[in-house]
Amino acid sequence: MATINLRSVDLNLLIVFDAVFATGNISHAARQLALSQPAVSNALTRLREHFDDPLFVRAGRGVKPTNRSQQMIEPVREALRLIRQQFDGDRALDLASYKRHFRIVMVDPLEPILMAPLLREITLHAPLVTIESRPPWNTNVADDIIAGTLDLACYTFPVSAPGLVMTTICPCEYVVIARNDHPDIARKLDLKTFMSLGQIALIGELRNHATVDRDIITRGGNRRIVYLVNKVWSMPAMVADTDLVAVVPRRFAERMAPIFGLTLHEPPMPIAEQHFHMIWHENNNDDPGHKWLREMLMRQLRQDGPAATPSGR
Repeated sequence: MATINLRSVDLNLLIVFDAVFATGNISHAARQLALSQPAVSNALTRLREHFDDPLFVRAGRGVKPTNRSQQMIEPVREALRLIRQQFDGDRALDLASYKRHFRIVMVDPLEPILMAPLLREITLHAPLVTIESRPPWNTNVADDIIAGTLDLACYTFPVSAPGLVMTTICPCEYVVIARNDHPDIARKLDLKTFMSLGQIALIGELRNHATVDRDIITRGGNRRIVYLVNKVWSMPAMVADTDLVAVVPRRFAERMAPIFGLTLHEPPMPIAEQHFHMIWHENNNDDPGHKWLREMLMRQLRQDGPAATPSGR
């Protein structure tokens, strides 16, 4: 690195380097940067000449970094962060002209609460901002945030790694949902009735992230699970058209109840409260656009109020 003439290195080449490293794909990097694929390929050619290293080699349908690239990425990102910070300073973000593609993970129960208001804000005030939602359970959140392929995660359990920032954003309490006027449920759902009803639940590998099963088994035994799903979003529609019930996060249930005609019941046994967390890389702490995204999501959490009162409270 000491032999490189820095005056001959175009800053834009380092931005391309960061994008290719983050996406692992030249075409994806080109779309992220709003450049043509030949332009990105040309930038990589110039970088290879500068550093006398291939930097990236073909791997499957994309590329993977060489050892030299892996050594360079953190110093390059830190340099770009410092430069952006100096340019941005305390300047207010001009949402009307701000262009950015955010890649996030948003767990099912928070999506209807947080995303619709954010998308309305983008439509009205930030038309050049786009959001890409990644599947939460097929993503290694910590690795992807560190690699730069993920900007933010709203997740159901803590993630810890060097360079990550995590804050607890709200509690996750649980209620039982059933269709209105369920023939087998009185005003207050009792343990015997709950254990006798057929239930909808997440597939095993997803239920392992919560304490629901453990708490139910401790107090009542094994429940009768009839239908296993891979997302919480599936449950309200299925419950609305059957006599099955489901245990879901309270705030999600409150939002879904008036849409699907559901009644919320307090669980007949204590279920430990969990929490939702927001996770990002420390390099984005002072990034104006990233701060705007975090603040928008947190503002909606503060404004969101209960839409239904569980039966039997």
